Amino acid sequence: MRIPLLNDTERLGFALRLGDLALLGLAGLGALHWQADGGAAPVQLTSLYVGGALSLALFPRFGMYQLDAPEAPPTLTLRLAAALLTVMAGAMLFAALLHPTARLSGMWLAHWLMLALPALLAPHLAARNLNWASTRVLVIGKGDVSHELYRRNRLCKRRPYRIDAFCITDGAAGPQATGIDCIADTALIPDYVGRHGIDQIWIALPLRDAGDIARLQHLLRNTMVDIRWLQDVRDLQILNINCRTLYDFPVMDLNCMKPSAASHIEKYIFDKCFSLAALVVFAPLMLLIVAAIKLDSRGPVLFVQPRIGLNGRQFKVFKFRSMHRHEPGATLQQAARQDARVTRVGRFLRRTSLDELPQFINVLLGDMSVVGPRPHAVSHTEMYSRQLDVYMVRHRAKPGITGWAQINGARGETDTLDKMIRRVQFDLYYLQHWSLWMDIRIVLWTACKGWTGNNVY
Repeated sequence: MRIPLLNDTERLGFALRLGDLALLGLAGLGALHWQADGGAAPVQLTSLYVGGALSLALFPRFGMYQLDAPEAPPTLTLRLAAALLTVMAGAMLFAALLHPTARLSGMWLAHWLMLALPALLAPHLAARNLNWASTRVLVIGKGDVSHELYRRNRLCKRRPYRIDAFCITDGAAGPQATGIDCIADTALIPDYVGRHGIDQIWIALPLRDAGDIARLQHLLRNTMVDIRWLQDVRDLQILNINCRTLYDFPVMDLNCMKPSAASHIEKYIFDKCFSLAALVVFAPLMLLIVAAIKLDSRGPVLFVQPRIGLNGRQFKVFKFRSMHRHEPGATLQQAARQDARVTRVGRFLRRTSLDELPQFINVLLGDMSVVGPRPHAVSHTEMYSRQLDVYMVRHRAKPGITGWAQINGARGETDTLDKMIRRVQFDLYYLQHWSLWMDIRIVLWTACKGWTGNNVY
């Protein structure tokens, strides 16, 4: 299973999570058989179950899945031991509360730790010593920090990032090496990114250059790659940097929906399971709609149109045909009130959003999500990306069948710029506050009352 939206480092982290859960359980079972009687008391089984759950929650807090920075084996060993001791202490406490009269064997806990530590340490050490460069990077920064980033990147035994190009902002000379491009002007960056398959842009500027960072963010507003601000704080006296770091530089993700790989996995599983269930449940209704469309007007049952999806890529969206066959004009015309192009059946389908049921197929194909910003036509995207600075940011997530904007009334025709601004504001709020529970709330609200509206024709 190849999870979309995750790079190779994030997929490796997800595999480590599953491996840690399995190995922790196997180590606990092995410790049970290590005991003289080989039996398993309820208090021990409870500790195993709780320990597995706590490992999923606590191991990320100990940085066990931060694979994009070098780490010495002794440091990793100590951190893993601390994480295991914390998990086991929590499991012991919870088991004692559930089984107050039972006695938890200290020898079993010691054996569990002795088996779990080397079993979990081996794959973590291997993961941190794999050597590949899956993410192509362009660095924007002053000469000295650019050289320092390049040096630290080259020192790593395992480099998940490959620095392909630099844009030096202070006129200094950039790192000179085979395969490294130097871009003379920041204005050339958007075109370079598109032509050379860059995956991430690192803005390596200090806090005092906030104005330059804002101008770069505006310049790159339609560039559909991850943009990260690596804050140059080398001149500051900081006792402890309490945030995510990359090569010891504090990192702020400027245009990423969710940095957590687990978040992507949750949404992926929810999308696939829900869309498959929806297609099964609505299959009889969809067959009735097919028959109604064929009886009502001539033409194909499905309407297929190019739309703009994740990171600005085009895909073909599926809908039940709701209009008479007609030749499209030079510009795409949105459906309006009393539109003569809409068929009788189509008017009902559009009012109830039943014309969008085939989009669950798009979800299974991976082009869409159940919940997300609604996909717009190519011509509309081209127009609004010129008029609204933050418009393309909404494409940092997969488009959805329903979304936060739709349940808040921002759906249907966008005949004025103000209506589109309102929709984009809702879409950005969704990207900033996404959670699996938020998706579930949106789906429930859509099912109850969000599938009709006065602005849908």
